[in-house]
Amino acid sequence: MKTISAFDSHMEQVGYGRLSLLQQVSPLVHLRQLSKRIGTDIYMKRDDLTDLGLGGNKLRKLEYLLAEAKKQGANRIITVGARQSNHARLTAVAARMAGFTVDLVLKNAVPQDTEDYQLNGNIVLDNIVDARIYEIPNDGTASAYISSLIKHYEEAGDRVYFIPVGGSNKVGGFGYARAAYEIVEQCRFLDLDFTKIALATGSGGTHAGLLAGYHLQDRADVRIQTYNVQIDREPLLTETQTIYQQILAEFAAGSKTDMGSIQVSNAYVGEQYGIPSPETLETIKLLAQTEGIFLDPVYTGKAFAGMLGDIKKGLFTAGEPILFIHTGGIPGIFAYSNWF
Repeated sequence: MKTISAFDSHMEQVGYGRLSLLQQVSPLVHLRQLSKRIGTDIYMKRDDLTDLGLGGNKLRKLEYLLAEAKKQGANRIITVGARQSNHARLTAVAARMAGFTVDLVLKNAVPQDTEDYQLNGNIVLDNIVDARIYEIPNDGTASAYISSLIKHYEEAGDRVYFIPVGGSNKVGGFGYARAAYEIVEQCRFLDLDFTKIALATGSGGTHAGLLAGYHLQDRADVRIQTYNVQIDREPLLTETQTIYQQILAEFAAGSKTDMGSIQVSNAYVGEQYGIPSPETLETIKLLAQTEGIFLDPVYTGKAFAGMLGDIKKGLFTAGEPILFIHTGGIPGIFAYSNWF
Protein backbone atom coordinates (compact mmCIF):
# COMPACT_ATOMS: atom_id res chain seq x y z
CA MET A 1 0.00 0.00 0.00
CA LYS A 2 2.04 2.87 -1.34
CA THR A 3 -0.07 6.04 -1.13
CA ILE A 4 -1.97 7.98 1.48
CA SER A 5 -5.10 7.85 -0.67
CA ALA A 6 -4.88 4.05 -0.75
CA PHE A 7 -4.50 4.05 3.04
CA ASP A 8 -7.55 6.29 3.43
CA SER A 9 -9.61 4.12 1.08
CA HIS A 10 -8.74 1.00 3.01
CA MET A 11 -9.65 2.62 6.33
CA GLU A 12 -13.06 3.53 4.97
CA GLN A 13 -13.57 0.01 3.66
CA VAL A 14 -12.86 -1.57 7.04
CA GLY A 15 -15.17 0.87 8.83
CA TYR A 16 -12.92 3.46 10.42
CA GLY A 17 -13.83 7.08 9.81
CA ARG A 18 -11.63 10.12 10.30
CA LEU A 19 -12.75 13.46 11.72
CA SER A 20 -10.63 16.08 9.96
CA LEU A 21 -8.71 18.10 12.56
CA LEU A 22 -5.61 18.93 10.50
CA GLN A 23 -6.30 21.42 7.74
CA GLN A 24 -2.82 21.17 6.23
CA VAL A 25 0.31 19.07 6.19
CA SER A 26 2.64 19.97 9.06
CA PRO A 27 5.99 21.46 7.97
CA LEU A 28 9.16 19.44 7.54
CA VAL A 29 12.17 21.71 8.04
CA HIS A 30 15.96 21.53 8.05
CA LEU A 31 17.61 22.69 11.28
CA ARG A 32 20.43 24.38 9.41
CA GLN A 33 22.34 26.15 12.17
CA LEU A 34 22.18 23.26 14.62
CA SER A 35 23.10 20.75 11.90
CA LYS A 36 26.19 22.78 11.03
CA ARG A 37 27.16 22.99 14.69
CA ILE A 38 26.97 19.25 15.38
CA GLY A 39 28.03 17.97 11.96
CA THR A 40 24.87 15.96 11.29
CA ASP A 41 21.88 17.01 9.19
CA ILE A 42 18.81 17.09 11.40
CA TYR A 43 15.36 17.72 10.02
CA MET A 44 12.19 18.21 12.03
CA LYS A 45 8.58 17.26 11.38
CA ARG A 46 6.70 20.11 13.05
CA ASP A 47 3.65 18.39 14.50
CA ASP A 48 3.82 21.04 17.21
CA LEU A 49 2.37 23.34 14.52
CA THR A 50 -0.78 21.35 13.83
CA ASP A 51 -3.84 23.55 13.61
CA LEU A 52 -5.90 23.28 16.78
CA GLY A 53 -5.45 23.86 20.49
CA LEU A 54 -1.83 25.04 20.22
CA GLY A 55 -0.85 21.92 18.35
CA GLY A 56 0.60 18.51 19.03
CA ASN A 57 0.72 14.91 17.88
CA LYS A 58 -2.47 13.86 19.66
CA LEU A 59 -4.62 15.55 17.02
CA ARG A 60 -3.66 12.82 14.54
CA LYS A 61 -4.89 10.19 16.98
CA LEU A 62 -8.02 12.16 17.84
CA GLU A 63 -9.08 12.28 14.20
CA TYR A 64 -9.79 8.56 14.43
CA LEU A 65 -10.75 8.33 18.11
CA LEU A 66 -13.42 11.03 17.92
CA ALA A 67 -14.77 9.62 14.66
CA GLU A 68 -15.16 6.28 16.43
CA ALA A 69 -16.89 8.01 19.35
CA LYS A 70 -19.40 9.58 16.95
CA LYS A 71 -19.92 6.24 15.24
CA GLN A 72 -20.79 4.70 18.60
CA GLY A 73 -23.26 7.48 19.39
CA ALA A 74 -21.33 8.87 22.35
CA ASN A 75 -22.09 12.29 23.75
CA ARG A 76 -19.41 12.37 26.48
CA ILE A 77 -15.65 11.84 26.24
CA ILE A 78 -13.56 10.78 29.24
CA THR A 79 -9.79 10.57 29.14
CA VAL A 80 -6.92 10.36 31.61
CA GLY A 81 -3.44 11.79 31.98
CA ALA A 82 -1.07 13.66 34.27
CA ARG A 83 -2.05 17.09 35.55
CA GLN A 84 -0.23 18.90 32.72
CA SER A 85 -1.27 16.35 30.08
CA ASN A 86 -0.96 17.58 26.50
CA HIS A 87 -3.21 14.73 25.42
CA ALA A 88 -5.92 15.84 27.84
CA ARG A 89 -5.72 19.42 26.58
CA LEU A 90 -6.06 18.48 22.92
CA THR A 91 -8.78 15.95 23.68
CA ALA A 92 -10.73 18.65 25.51
CA VAL A 93 -10.33 21.17 22.68
CA ALA A 94 -11.08 18.81 19.79
CA ALA A 95 -13.92 17.01 21.55
CA ARG A 96 -15.63 20.24 22.52
CA MET A 97 -15.38 21.43 18.91
CA ALA A 98 -17.01 18.17 17.84
CA GLY A 99 -19.92 18.68 20.23
CA PHE A 100 -18.97 16.35 23.09
CA THR A 101 -19.01 17.00 26.80
CA VAL A 102 -15.51 16.33 28.18
CA ASP A 103 -14.24 14.96 31.48
CA LEU A 104 -10.53 14.85 32.27
CA VAL A 105 -9.21 12.55 34.99
CA LEU A 106 -5.85 14.07 35.88
CA LYS A 107 -3.36 12.25 38.09
CA ASN A 108 -0.95 14.03 40.39
CA ALA A 109 1.90 12.06 38.84
CA VAL A 110 4.65 14.68 39.07
CA PRO A 111 6.04 15.97 42.39
CA GLN A 112 5.63 19.62 41.49
CA ASP A 113 3.61 21.86 43.80
CA THR A 114 4.46 25.29 42.38
CA GLU A 115 1.58 27.59 41.53
CA ASP A 116 2.49 27.51 37.84
CA TYR A 117 2.51 23.72 37.68
CA GLN A 118 -0.81 23.48 39.48
CA LEU A 119 -2.63 26.33 37.70
CA ASN A 120 -0.81 27.40 34.53
CA GLY A 121 0.10 25.64 31.27
CA ASN A 122 -2.37 23.12 29.95
CA ILE A 123 -4.71 23.58 32.92
CA VAL A 124 -5.58 27.10 31.74
CA LEU A 125 -6.55 25.77 28.31
CA ASP A 126 -8.56 22.89 29.80
CA ASN A 127 -10.53 25.42 31.81
CA ILE A 128 -11.10 27.75 28.85
CA VAL A 129 -12.96 25.00 26.95
CA ASP A 130 -14.96 24.07 30.08
CA ALA A 131 -13.58 20.57 30.48
CA ARG A 132 -14.60 19.06 33.80
CA ILE A 133 -11.45 18.11 35.73
CA TYR A 134 -11.24 15.35 38.31
CA GLU A 135 -8.00 15.33 40.29
CA ILE A 136 -6.85 11.98 41.63
CA PRO A 137 -3.69 10.72 43.35
CA ASN A 138 -1.12 8.71 41.43
CA ASP A 139 -1.67 5.61 43.54
CA GLY A 140 -2.83 2.99 41.04
CA THR A 141 -6.55 3.66 41.53
CA ALA A 142 -7.16 5.47 38.23
CA SER A 143 -8.78 2.50 36.45
CA ALA A 144 -11.25 1.91 39.28
CA TYR A 145 -12.02 5.62 39.48
CA ILE A 146 -12.65 5.86 35.75
CA SER A 147 -14.86 2.77 35.74
CA SER A 148 -16.93 4.29 38.52
CA LEU A 149 -17.19 7.59 36.67
CA ILE A 150 -18.29 5.90 33.44
CA LYS A 151 -20.91 3.91 35.35
CA HIS A 152 -22.20 7.10 37.01
CA TYR A 153 -22.67 8.89 33.68
CA GLU A 154 -24.17 5.92 31.87
CA GLU A 155 -26.70 5.39 34.64
CA ALA A 156 -27.65 9.06 34.15
CA GLY A 157 -28.30 8.38 30.46
CA ASP A 158 -25.02 9.43 28.82
CA ARG A 159 -23.17 7.47 26.16
CA VAL A 160 -19.53 7.55 27.20
CA TYR A 161 -16.50 7.00 24.98
CA PHE A 162 -13.29 6.46 26.93
CA ILE A 163 -9.93 7.41 25.42
CA PRO A 164 -6.89 5.82 27.12
CA VAL A 165 -3.82 7.70 28.28
CA GLY A 166 -2.07 9.38 25.36
CA GLY A 167 -4.83 8.26 22.99
CA SER A 168 -2.70 5.16 22.61
CA ASN A 169 -4.61 2.19 21.29
CA LYS A 170 -5.21 0.69 17.88
CA VAL A 171 -7.68 3.36 16.78
CA GLY A 172 -5.45 6.22 17.89
CA GLY A 173 -2.44 4.52 16.33
CA PHE A 174 -4.04 4.78 12.89
CA GLY A 175 -3.22 8.50 13.05
CA TYR A 176 0.50 7.93 12.96
CA ALA A 177 0.32 5.08 10.50
CA ARG A 178 -1.23 7.69 8.21
CA ALA A 179 1.43 10.23 9.23
CA ALA A 180 4.13 7.86 7.94
CA TYR A 181 2.55 8.19 4.49
CA GLU A 182 2.45 11.96 4.84
CA ILE A 183 6.16 12.03 5.70
CA VAL A 184 7.10 9.84 2.73
CA GLU A 185 5.07 12.01 0.35
CA GLN A 186 6.66 15.18 1.75
CA CYS A 187 10.11 13.67 1.36
CA ARG A 188 9.38 12.77 -2.23
CA PHE A 189 8.36 16.37 -2.94
CA LEU A 190 11.43 17.77 -1.13
CA ASP A 191 13.81 15.21 -2.67
CA LEU A 192 14.67 13.79 0.76
CA ASP A 193 14.68 10.35 2.30
CA PHE A 194 15.11 9.30 5.90
CA THR A 195 16.07 5.92 7.28
CA LYS A 196 16.57 7.32 10.79
CA ILE A 197 13.69 8.84 12.75
CA ALA A 198 13.74 9.98 16.39
CA LEU A 199 10.97 10.99 18.77
CA ALA A 200 9.70 10.85 22.33
CA THR A 201 7.52 8.00 23.57
CA GLY A 202 5.41 7.69 26.68
CA SER A 203 2.38 5.54 25.90
CA GLY A 204 3.44 3.84 22.67
CA GLY A 205 0.74 4.85 20.19
CA THR A 206 2.73 7.30 18.08
CA HIS A 207 5.69 4.90 17.86
CA ALA A 208 3.47 1.92 17.02
CA GLY A 209 1.62 3.87 14.34
CA LEU A 210 4.84 4.95 12.65
CA LEU A 211 6.18 1.40 12.72
CA ALA A 212 2.98 0.15 11.10
CA GLY A 213 2.88 2.94 8.52
CA TYR A 214 6.41 2.29 7.33
CA HIS A 215 5.81 -1.47 7.35
CA LEU A 216 2.76 -1.03 5.13
CA GLN A 217 4.94 0.92 2.68
CA ASP A 218 7.56 -1.87 2.66
CA ARG A 219 10.14 0.39 4.27
CA ALA A 220 12.02 -2.14 6.38
CA ASP A 221 15.10 0.08 6.05
CA VAL A 222 13.63 2.78 8.34
CA ARG A 223 14.88 2.71 11.93
CA ILE A 224 12.65 4.49 14.45
CA GLN A 225 14.51 5.36 17.64
CA THR A 226 12.34 6.51 20.51
CA TYR A 227 13.25 7.99 23.88
CA ASN A 228 11.13 6.94 26.81
CA VAL A 229 9.89 9.59 29.24
CA GLN A 230 8.71 6.98 31.76
CA ILE A 231 10.88 5.05 34.20
CA ASP A 232 9.38 1.66 33.28
CA ARG A 233 10.46 0.36 29.88
CA GLU A 234 9.04 -3.16 29.60
CA PRO A 235 5.32 -2.22 29.83
CA LEU A 236 5.87 0.39 27.12
CA LEU A 237 7.58 -2.13 24.84
CA THR A 238 4.68 -4.54 25.29
CA GLU A 239 2.05 -1.87 24.60
CA THR A 240 3.90 -0.61 21.53
CA GLN A 241 4.20 -4.12 20.13
CA THR A 242 0.51 -4.84 20.79
CA ILE A 243 -0.75 -1.66 19.09
CA TYR A 244 1.61 -2.17 16.15
CA GLN A 245 0.34 -5.70 15.53
CA GLN A 246 -3.30 -4.66 15.97
CA ILE A 247 -2.92 -1.96 13.32
CA LEU A 248 -1.29 -4.36 10.86
CA ALA A 249 -4.08 -6.89 11.47
CA GLU A 250 -6.57 -4.38 10.07
CA PHE A 251 -4.60 -4.52 6.83
CA ALA A 252 -4.10 -8.29 6.92
CA ALA A 253 -0.39 -7.52 7.08
CA GLY A 254 1.55 -9.80 9.36
CA SER A 255 4.88 -8.87 10.92
CA LYS A 256 7.82 -10.75 12.30
CA THR A 257 8.92 -7.73 14.34
CA ASP A 258 9.63 -8.67 17.94
CA MET A 259 10.18 -6.47 20.97
CA GLY A 260 13.93 -6.68 20.47
CA SER A 261 13.62 -4.67 17.27
CA ILE A 262 11.37 -1.98 18.78
CA GLN A 263 13.90 0.63 19.79
CA VAL A 264 13.12 2.42 23.05
CA SER A 265 15.92 4.12 24.98
CA ASN A 266 15.67 4.74 28.72
CA ALA A 267 19.09 6.39 28.84
CA TYR A 268 17.74 9.93 29.04
CA VAL A 269 14.58 9.59 31.12
CA GLY A 270 16.24 11.28 34.10
CA GLU A 271 14.91 11.21 37.63
CA GLN A 272 11.33 10.39 36.69
CA TYR A 273 8.42 11.35 34.45
CA GLY A 274 7.84 15.09 34.37
CA ILE A 275 11.18 16.06 35.92
CA PRO A 276 13.59 17.55 33.37
CA SER A 277 17.28 16.70 33.66
CA PRO A 278 20.01 19.35 33.31
CA GLU A 279 20.77 18.08 29.78
CA THR A 280 17.08 18.43 28.87
CA LEU A 281 17.07 22.05 29.98
CA GLU A 282 20.33 22.74 28.13
CA THR A 283 18.88 21.18 24.98
CA ILE A 284 15.71 23.28 25.16
CA LYS A 285 17.85 26.42 25.35
CA LEU A 286 20.16 25.23 22.58
CA LEU A 287 17.38 24.68 20.07
CA ALA A 288 15.59 27.91 21.00
CA GLN A 289 18.80 29.91 20.57
CA THR A 290 19.93 28.29 17.31
CA GLU A 291 16.64 27.64 15.48
CA GLY A 292 13.98 29.63 17.33
CA ILE A 293 12.09 26.40 18.05
CA PHE A 294 10.90 25.49 21.53
CA LEU A 295 10.83 22.01 23.03
CA ASP A 296 8.90 21.03 26.14
CA PRO A 297 10.53 19.80 29.39
CA VAL A 298 8.58 16.51 29.62
CA TYR A 299 8.67 14.90 26.17
CA THR A 300 10.45 16.56 23.25
CA GLY A 301 13.19 18.12 25.37
CA LYS A 302 14.22 14.74 26.75
CA ALA A 303 13.96 13.04 23.35
CA PHE A 304 15.96 15.69 21.51
CA ALA A 305 18.61 15.58 24.23
CA GLY A 306 18.69 11.81 23.81
CA MET A 307 19.10 12.07 20.06
CA LEU A 308 21.98 14.56 20.41
CA GLY A 309 23.58 12.34 23.04
CA ASP A 310 23.34 9.30 20.79
CA ILE A 311 24.80 11.23 17.87
CA LYS A 312 27.81 12.08 20.05
CA LYS A 313 28.11 8.42 21.05
CA GLY A 314 28.12 7.36 17.40
CA LEU A 315 24.85 5.44 17.69
CA PHE A 316 23.52 7.09 14.52
CA THR A 317 25.35 6.39 11.27
CA ALA A 318 27.68 9.29 10.46
CA GLY A 319 26.62 11.33 7.45
CA GLU A 320 23.02 10.15 7.37
CA PRO A 321 20.26 12.72 7.95
CA ILE A 322 17.92 12.24 10.91
CA LEU A 323 14.26 13.23 11.12
CA PHE A 324 13.08 14.31 14.56
CA ILE A 325 9.32 14.38 15.07
CA HIS A 326 8.30 17.31 17.25
CA THR A 327 5.19 16.02 19.01
CA GLY A 328 4.27 19.33 20.65
CA GLY A 329 3.68 20.07 24.32
CA ILE A 330 4.60 23.74 24.19
CA PRO A 331 1.88 24.95 26.64
CA GLY A 332 3.51 22.78 29.28
CA ILE A 333 6.57 25.05 29.30
CA PHE A 334 4.56 27.64 31.22
CA ALA A 335 4.03 25.15 34.05
CA TYR A 336 7.82 24.91 34.46
CA SER A 337 8.75 28.58 34.79
CA ASN A 338 10.82 27.89 37.92
CA TRP A 339 13.16 25.64 35.92
CA PHE A 340 14.33 28.37 33.55
